[in-house]
Amino acid sequence: METHQSIQTGFSRIAEALGDPIREAMVSALADGKALPAGELAAVAGISPQSASAHLQKLVDARVLSVWAQGRFRYYRIRDDDVAALIENLVDLAAKSHGARKRAMPADQLRQSRTCYHHLAGQLGVLLSNALIRRRLVAIDGRGGHVTEQGLAWCRAEAIDFDPARQPHVRLCNDWTERLPHLAGPFANAVLVRLLETRCVAPHRIPRALRITDRGRAFFDRLGVQVPF
Repeated sequence: METHQSIQTGFSRIAEALGDPIREAMVSALADGKALPAGELAAVAGISPQSASAHLQKLVDARVLSVWAQGRFRYYRIRDDDVAALIENLVDLAAKSHGARKRAMPADQLRQSRTCYHHLAGQLGVLLSNALIRRRLVAIDGRGGHVTEQGLAWCRAEAIDFDPARQPHVRLCNDWTERLPHLAGPFANAVLVRLLETRCVAPHRIPRALRITDRGRAFFDRLGVQVPF
């Protein structure tokens, strides 16, 4: 009897872990890169702490979330940049889907500038990415890329603490509001850390949203970018 070899890549386990509204709410609450204890994630999802434990374990087993213990608390966070990119892409796909329920447009502040895991997203993130690529500070090959020698010199000039040993330096992440890619990965993370440290961008009252400051406008001016908001 003829047999057929099963071709499976394992993504069904991830899809199953994410394919639940309760777990979707939990993962969405962690989308800005922060870590939260199970109790807070239970409150976000509107379920009991006991129920939350089972949902969170499913996400950990599927390698969507990572967890560590601190005292009597267990903190959960999105596992890495690759998972964060997957979540952002799923949000984008859901927005485009003809069968998706009509959603309210995100606030202007979220469209303009926000965090996506540990890097900059929104209009400001796309402007930054385009400028870095245009000035050849970053070279893109496919969906990934590296920081050039010019880019490393720029990091030193701007006091951006980036370790080029971390590979790949950057990758493209689809921006769900702009429908254009922005940069993610270790380099993009280091840039956002510096922007926050120097108050070039500052947290907004809306979760994940950022506002650009006068220092931030000066930073973008040095890159030859006029921020239109």
